[in-house]
Amino acid sequence: MQNHNGIQSPEESSAPSFAARLVKGLAANSLGRRVLNVWYSRLGPARRQKFHTDYAKIFRDGKSHQGSGYWVVRFADRVIRMPLAEHDFWLSWDTAISIVGHDIEIKQTYKALIESAECRPDLFLDIGANYGTHSLLFLACGIPTLTFEPNSSCHAYFLHACATNKVAPHIEHIALGAEKGEVRLVYPKRETWLGSTNAHVIAELEKEAELVTETVQQSPLDDYLSRMKSNRVLIKIDTEGNELSVLKGAEAVLREVRPRIIFESREESERAALFDFFEARGYELFALPWSPRTPRKPLTREGLCSHSEDNFMAAPR
Repeated sequence: MQNHNGIQSPEESSAPSFAARLVKGLAANSLGRRVLNVWYSRLGPARRQKFHTDYAKIFRDGKSHQGSGYWVVRFADRVIRMPLAEHDFWLSWDTAISIVGHDIEIKQTYKALIESAECRPDLFLDIGANYGTHSLLFLACGIPTLTFEPNSSCHAYFLHACATNKVAPHIEHIALGAEKGEVRLVYPKRETWLGSTNAHVIAELEKEAELVTETVQQSPLDDYLSRMKSNRVLIKIDTEGNELSVLKGAEAVLREVRPRIIFESREESERAALFDFFEARGYELFALPWSPRTPRKPLTREGLCSHSEDNFMAAPR
């Protein structure tokens, strides 16, 4: 299984190629890593994505002896240092190369919005933040964030990365949904990023072994309306099938703030419901990447349902 940073569990690794062994050898020590990092910094988006695809899993066998350190990335003319921790190097390495190497179409859209004088967000809401890499991109560019992640086991890396880059995060240890109350958060013990409060997703997760179940507080996004007023807001929603529930708890936000929303959707039936929800509230949907300089035509209902990608943007008409 894979999270939305592109991270898979250690047991999923296969026999490495010569290139993978070379990259692993360089990345495992500080001098080699610096050389590799300089080369990586010259790659374009497509090649960074291929690097992530090819080398995200190289430390999952636990057989190398690497020390702690940093991996440096550049985003929108900002330098971001991603911490690499010796005790869970396989995870921190994945996270480090995923921040600008995974979901490239989302990162390109972020960059286009940040660099646009008329579309640059004043505030970014990261809903389903996981290890907080999306939030970190905006914080590094001087844009405040609200980072929502109900699974506290994901917080430590994000806080460490923020401290490393001298930015101030604001984590909300809460699930977002249509109503206020308590909900079950379920996730595999070794794959915390797959956590969900959606009943259908939980039913699928329960087929797996070693699940962790927690009771977490849930609130509607409308509870945070006062923090968004008078701001140009961008929202990212990635909540493992719970996106529509989050949106139903954001009626006042959609009506009064009119944010742009980047969201994930995989199931055709889910997409149809999302299209109808947004259309009724005066929103249009777009494929990614999206740029204010070269905007795309809005998707039709059929176009959304049949689209081959999973990430989209909703923008007010």
